[in-house]
Amino acid sequence: MNRKNLSVTGFVLGLVGLVLSFLLAVEYFGLGSDNIANAACSALGGGDSCLKVAGSGYSAIPNVPFLGNIPIALLGFGFYGLVTYLFYSLYKSVSTESVASVVSVLLFILGLGLLVDIILLGVSVFLIETICRLCFFTYLVTIASLIVLFLLRKTEGNLNLNPIPGLKEGFLTIFLAFFFSFSFGYASSKMVSANSGSQRIATSQGLESSDVLKKIAEYENGSNLNLVTKGYPSIGKKDAPITIVKFADFNCGHCLHTSHMLHTVLSEYDGMVKVVYKNFPLDGSCNRLIQQPRPGASSCVAAIASICADKQGKFEPMYRGLYDNTEKGVGHTTSTILNLANSLSLNMNQLKSCMGSREAMNQLNAEIDEAERLQIQATPSLFINDKRIDSGTPNPIFLKTLLDSLIKKI
Repeated sequence: MNRKNLSVTGFVLGLVGLVLSFLLAVEYFGLGSDNIANAACSALGGGDSCLKVAGSGYSAIPNVPFLGNIPIALLGFGFYGLVTYLFYSLYKSVSTESVASVVSVLLFILGLGLLVDIILLGVSVFLIETICRLCFFTYLVTIASLIVLFLLRKTEGNLNLNPIPGLKEGFLTIFLAFFFSFSFGYASSKMVSANSGSQRIATSQGLESSDVLKKIAEYENGSNLNLVTKGYPSIGKKDAPITIVKFADFNCGHCLHTSHMLHTVLSEYDGMVKVVYKNFPLDGSCNRLIQQPRPGASSCVAAIASICADKQGKFEPMYRGLYDNTEKGVGHTTSTILNLANSLSLNMNQLKSCMGSREAMNQLNAEIDEAERLQIQATPSLFINDKRIDSGTPNPIFLKTLLDSLIKKI
């Protein structure tokens, strides 16, 4: 194959990488809901592997200012956008010098990408203990792109490869290509995940049936824990037959995903489910069970704000607003919370007085005391009809199956 054909092949591989990275970003932003990424992972034989990776603590860079949690998949989208652009540049190159420069830069970038892929594969296998099928195909795309590059180098003869001059000369162009691709992927994946299947719990993939039945049996054999729900804020019909209690931290990415999932549950199981909310801030500034304080006591400030908003009958809008800020990368400070409260038409003097009161702190301490009794060590921790389920973002298939099972017994 000549240089033109090989460049086109590399360009197409870059587009494939873009599609796969886009699906992985949609899986992250739409965690727990029906979306195209669920179907794609299942079609590739991945089962719940993509869901498990997306729900892990290794799937995103947390709390990026102005952006919130950034899934690793979006960095991959920027990477493959850059690779696609460089293969296009190679196709358009005329002189031997420009070909050598682009090949050098591509070799450096793809080599760096392969190193990152190896690290991510190791994290997936040894820490998350699964292999996301969509992720694995992106690794193959990187390897295939490198093979194309080596074939192209062989076709072009002995090129003088030195990436340093090309990286220095084209730094701004390279940065802009990555940034544009990343930005487009960020906007489009969030839009798709928000508008596609957002009102349904994922049903196109999940645990094997035997695993679901085993988990449900473990739940049914679990002990009643005598959780206190009276007097705590809740969303949903007050006398709903199913009660979910959620202990969470407003800075926790998994808690954010779970809040989206529970919002979907409340919509899909309208009248059958209510969710009671309690705080377990992962912040040593106010939680005696946590050693490390957060900068600015941000988790504590957010927890107190939710307690005080509830006293004005505005818990739900404050709750959603706090998580909206988390998703946007807006830190929780007294200033940002007062701005949010003002937009929600809370009584500001009453809110300020409450946030500095012993009463609010006593309620937070009571929630932490109950968390200690329940031996909660991570967020989110969910309890359904007074029984424990595994901590972390719940598998949507298990959650849906359990809720359906409980409803049948009513």
